Amino acid sequence: MRAATKVRDVLKDSRIAKTGRVALAAALLVLTAAASPPSRHPWTQPGHLRLGVLRTIDNLNPLLSGQAGVTDLAQFLFSGLIRYDERGDSIPDAATAVPTRENGGISADGTTITYHLRAGIRFSDGTPLTADDVVFTFTQIMNPRNNVPYHFPYDQARSVTAPDPRTVVVRLRAPSAPFVTNFFRCGVQGAILPKHLLAGKPDLNQNPFNLHPVGSGPYRVTSYDVNSTLEMEPNPFWYGGKPGLQRITYRIIPSENTLLVALRTHELDFYFGAPEQQYRELRELPGIASSALPSAQYEMVTFNARREPLSDLRVRRAMAQAIDWRTLARTTYLDVDLPDWGDIFPRSWAHTVQPDPNPYDPAAARALLDAAGWVPGGDGIRVKDGKRLEVELRTVAGVIVRENAEVAMQQQLRAVGVDVEVHNAPANMLFAPLGAGGLLAAGKFDLGLYAWVKDPDPDDSQTLGPKYLPPHGANYSGITDAQVGTLQARANATYDRPRRKAIYAQLERRLGVLAPFHTIVWRASINAWNDDLRGVRPALILTDFWNVGTWTI
Repeated sequence: MRAATKVRDVLKDSRIAKTGRVALAAALLVLTAAASPPSRHPWTQPGHLRLGVLRTIDNLNPLLSGQAGVTDLAQFLFSGLIRYDERGDSIPDAATAVPTRENGGISADGTTITYHLRAGIRFSDGTPLTADDVVFTFTQIMNPRNNVPYHFPYDQARSVTAPDPRTVVVRLRAPSAPFVTNFFRCGVQGAILPKHLLAGKPDLNQNPFNLHPVGSGPYRVTSYDVNSTLEMEPNPFWYGGKPGLQRITYRIIPSENTLLVALRTHELDFYFGAPEQQYRELRELPGIASSALPSAQYEMVTFNARREPLSDLRVRRAMAQAIDWRTLARTTYLDVDLPDWGDIFPRSWAHTVQPDPNPYDPAAARALLDAAGWVPGGDGIRVKDGKRLEVELRTVAGVIVRENAEVAMQQQLRAVGVDVEVHNAPANMLFAPLGAGGLLAAGKFDLGLYAWVKDPDPDDSQTLGPKYLPPHGANYSGITDAQVGTLQARANATYDRPRRKAIYAQLERRLGVLAPFHTIVWRASINAWNDDLRGVRPALILTDFWNVGTWTI
């Protein structure tokens, strides 16, 4: 009989800190080891994991996607050179070690990075994975014909070469601290593709591979009904040995209420990414373990400066100051998450506590709109040059907490004279790359309410850098500020953490002035699963499926 560990996340009723405002309820993982495993539930199908998620996806090829959901799936199907564990520490994947100066992987001048590949690693069709596959994937990321969402950090490389089948050498244009932690980390823009199946094509945008990929992760695809059901089985050539599950059914169910019912009636074993409104009920379900671990996923409103009226800084700051961010965190997100205003994870070494430069202040918001020439109209909505102050708000359709937040923001913005129209869309339409018609990348919004998963490194070049407008990056706000670019470059050029932290504090203050976005909360990753499932270890950063090859049921 095998030992069992039951993981249940418990939300404290007490507050861990009070600073004159309502503080966050802390989520703590409580691990209770049982002397012997309980009997399996009658609904458990041994070896078969039935997993349900809300989010539609735009691709099974991680090179062509920027979605967090595709990073999750990449953990099943692909390898990067590195991946991240539950603490947010980089660990080897296809590589034998994470490069450091101490192990010789980073040169003394910081411009040459060397990775060594595992011996005997193979794709799921049995073909060896070599350094040539890494170089090939790099060339496809940089191929302008491919609809990739961004090029960072790959565009920092002057060259990527394979001096032998098990060695990858990267020569950088300049030292880059974020590079090692972002280059081929398993997920979007980080999964190693098979050269033997894809070489010789002008682009990969419509390749059949995108619906039935071949990777080197613990599992492989057996069938895919697009945005409905993905079936997977073990990869017999996985470097980690025999995966723990015999079959995985990954279902996309675009309703959080339906997902809850499916877990309650045992049609699912794992409900991933539940909303805050369901957490208390999930905790009470018999035979179900749950987690609500604060994660590096920040829920924000992005202000689109690429089109009027938000191209005017005064209007952006007025919008930010008209929204009651703290009340949203407390009442709409139910105090389960970490509230903050910037884009550096509060539990990161790079975080500096600083006051919100755009706090809730309706009077200040009205004064800014007055100064921008928007005057109250007869129905309370402001007008300028015969145009009403109307803005379009978009988020992922079907996400309960965001739809509730939209209602609150509509009311708060209307109170200062802004009419908000809500036009939501599926995740695969919102987050598709520019070449594939993505709504955010194309700037077809005024206010975008969504979450972005922060990389382990605090660098935000790809989301806010002046050089990283779509299709080169995910700077959806469209703000191209020279001072932001200078601060980002300075932070990237040093490997010294105290120096970098001081620069990021400056950068956060500059971003507060420019108002390209405002974070609401750093969302807890809320999951619930059949407690016969073993091995689940939710992560602070990137993906909760980082170790899925070792799960068993």
